[in-house]
Amino acid sequence: MKRIRITLQPKLLAACLCTALLIGLLAGCGASTEESGQAGPGKAQSGETTDPPATGGDSHYPVTIQTYNYGKEPVEVTFDQAPKRVICTNQTQTELMLYFGLEDAIAGCAYLDGPIRDDLKEAYDRLKADGKELTVTGYPDKETVLSLEPDLIFGWRSAFAEDALGDVDEWASLGVGTMILRCSNNTASVCDIYAVLDDIADLGAIFNIEGQTDAYIDKATLMLEDIRAHVQELSEPLKVLILEPMGDNQWYAWTPNTLTGSLVNAAGGDNIAEEDVSTLGIENIVNYGPDAIIVDYMGGQSGDPDEDAQAIEDAIHSLTDQGALAQVPAIANDKIMAVNLTDVYGGGIRMVPSIEAIYNFLYGEE
Repeated sequence: MKRIRITLQPKLLAACLCTALLIGLLAGCGASTEESGQAGPGKAQSGETTDPPATGGDSHYPVTIQTYNYGKEPVEVTFDQAPKRVICTNQTQTELMLYFGLEDAIAGCAYLDGPIRDDLKEAYDRLKADGKELTVTGYPDKETVLSLEPDLIFGWRSAFAEDALGDVDEWASLGVGTMILRCSNNTASVCDIYAVLDDIADLGAIFNIEGQTDAYIDKATLMLEDIRAHVQELSEPLKVLILEPMGDNQWYAWTPNTLTGSLVNAAGGDNIAEEDVSTLGIENIVNYGPDAIIVDYMGGQSGDPDEDAQAIEDAIHSLTDQGALAQVPAIANDKIMAVNLTDVYGGGIRMVPSIEAIYNFLYGEE
């Protein structure tokens, strides 16, 4: 397993950045690095350090986390202090930073899937006012990120592709730490709510805010235990499919081995889609005979309620307009829930409330 220690001082980093930028401009910024090996110890737990504290200073540091490179191989990154200039490559990471009060550490943010959460909008608007919104769609270019002299790139796995920002080893050579969310592009071998909570634990360790992140994790864990206890009292859990309309009477099935599909089981349902399926047709849905169906939709970035309402209606009608599905229990009993894909995909702080919402949909009237 590759081990990276982030200790580069600002002046040295600036010099390296200038050199890297010049080389990148001459060579088209197309350099790639050798991918990390997989041998070595596992993830450092939240707050756990793998080396003795540096002499003097805060005894919390150094902190080591296990993250990944673009090839989905584990990489250890050690932080000697809390990052002060963070690039968030996607909305999920930005919302995590804002939720835990780390606004001042954000040097740039990018790539919105939809409107920022209402409770975080004011903080996000301040980022925009300060010129920190780098892009709304797509990733910022490498030169822009270099110019901001980051000490951490908090990213989606796809952000580290060669034709985007480049793999993590390139940034490590400049003293820039990286952290890829476990469930972004199915990076980790297991993608579920506990992987999301591990991301949040890592964030707490990196920024020395474990009081906040541990409280969040404890509350989420208690909720999951309460759901599990309630479902155990039932004769059997409801059979559920979670689908995404693809047109032409086809639906993508989120299977239990995906984060999105695993939320059904975390909420007490039984996601009955086999793990080797992807696309379902009408006959497949009839054969599954789900008690409930969750259908996702993409909300617009404008946040226009009418646009969202139309997207929800279209997603539901993709199922209810099919006469051949009329006798499927979920449709016959009007047990259909529409969810914004942003709320159930990739990780971040939207996952826990989504599990609660799915649980309430499945069992809330009992």
